[in-house]
Amino acid sequence: MTHLRSFAMPILTYTTAKVPGGTIAVVVTNGVVVASSYRGIDDIRSRLAPEFTYKKCDLPVIKDVLERYCGGELTALDEVEVSQPGGPFQLEVWSAMRTIEPGTIDSYGGLARRAGRPNAYRAVGTACSSNLVAPFVPCHRVVAASGLGGYGYGLAVKKALLKHEGVTYE
Repeated sequence: MTHLRSFAMPILTYTTAKVPGGTIAVVVTNGVVVASSYRGIDDIRSRLAPEFTYKKCDLPVIKDVLERYCGGELTALDEVEVSQPGGPFQLEVWSAMRTIEPGTIDSYGGLARRAGRPNAYRAVGTACSSNLVAPFVPCHRVVAASGLGGYGYGLAVKKALLKHEGVTYE
C-alpha cells in the first residue's frame, strides 16, 4: 500500500510601510525579517521563494520599528533580527554592515577591511547587491570611493535614506 501525504508550502507573512525613499514590503517568518523590498511583494516573491504563499498581516512589531526609525530613532532598525541565505563572506559583510552607525557611511574597501578581507571590495559590492533585507542590513550606508556608488532600489532611495539619517552626499 502506498501512503501519500500532502505537503503544505510555508506561508510567509508580510507588511508594508512608508519609509524614507518610498513604501517598503517586509517579509517575516517566526519573528525574523527574511526579505524586504521597495518594489513590493512581487519583487520579494521572485527573489526569495516564488512557490511560497505570502499573506499580508499587520506585524505590529515591524511597523513599530519602522515608525520609530521614520520618527528619528535611527537605531530602531538594529533591534530587528534578520536572516538571509549567503556564503561565509557575505554573512561577514552583512554583519559588518550592521555595525555602520546611522548618520555615517563607509566605503566598499572599508567594509572589506571590517570583514577581514581588505582587497575584496568588489565582493563587498556583490554582497551589497544580494542583500535581501535592506535597510535592516544598511547597504545604503556603503558608498564607492569615487562617489555615491549604486543601490539596488535606485540612487533616489539611497539618497533619501542617507538624508533621513543626516548624511548629505552628492
